[in-house]
Amino acid sequence: MYIFDRVWGASGMSEKSDLSTWRVDEGETDLHAPRVRAHPLFAKAARALATNSLAAGDSGRALAGIMKDAGRYVAAMWAIYLHLSGGLTLPRLKEICVSSGFLSPGRARAMLLYMRYLGYVVPVSDRVRGEPQRYVPTAEFRESWRDHLRLAMQAACIIEPAVQTVIDRLQEEEVFERIARLQAEGLLSLSRARDRETTHIRVFMHRHAGIQIMSTLLTTPGEAFPPEGAIPFSIAAASQRFGVSRIHIRRMLNDALREGFFSQANDGVVVMTEKAREELRGSYSMQFSQLLASAAAVIVQAPAPHAQSGKTKVLAAAAS
Repeated sequence: MYIFDRVWGASGMSEKSDLSTWRVDEGETDLHAPRVRAHPLFAKAARALATNSLAAGDSGRALAGIMKDAGRYVAAMWAIYLHLSGGLTLPRLKEICVSSGFLSPGRARAMLLYMRYLGYVVPVSDRVRGEPQRYVPTAEFRESWRDHLRLAMQAACIIEPAVQTVIDRLQEEEVFERIARLQAEGLLSLSRARDRETTHIRVFMHRHAGIQIMSTLLTTPGEAFPPEGAIPFSIAAASQRFGVSRIHIRRMLNDALREGFFSQANDGVVVMTEKAREELRGSYSMQFSQLLASAAAVIVQAPAPHAQSGKTKVLAAAAS
């Protein structure tokens, strides 16, 4: 069991940190969302997650392309997951994309072509006649996704310091693969059980560069999360940084205004409504709940390094 000493900010209150307390049953990865939201360091952790999301996109052209919108992001997540659970093929990618509700079959095909273009997946040469072409993630893709997971876990570590145990072992292939599988399975479970048509998802997450623009707004310093009051925002700077037109960004901001997500949005200042802040608090608390549940599941199943002999043991495979 992994237990750390923890001190909670300026309150002076300290207690033991136990990663196993974040374990959940299958399909309940959002169970701890209320606990996350009530944590005194939730605002700090959420800003760190938004900051690290931007950092992941800035780390290279390929990953920046993947982080542009929810469809691209989840297609990449499914690609690794399918590879680890029976093989990545176009029919399987279409099936899981449609099942999750994030992408149409046509966009699933386009995303597979896009990942090939990025050098993230390559076709397997030993194709069996009559069977779908199988693809495998490249070493570059795996390493990029590992770095992305590390950044997300670092933000979760603010809420639960024992997550550092997972971060320290993320270079181990079985730990990385287990985390990747659990994250994908958790998202699939949530997508089937939750309403995906929130303003946050519809106006920003599914629009080109919407994830990056929202993350930019959420990194504004302050005591509250999401930020209260006027948030400095330059349409011109965002356009140049994320490679989208100013018109595209203005359309997103105007849509958010029409739906009551923003009370003010122009080139210079954005103000979020309480509706927006409530949606975003809910979204980030569920993300952390899933990250922490995944970390707890990995540590429970992965033998500690000092207890291993010879080659690292392979984790038990999750259900496909």
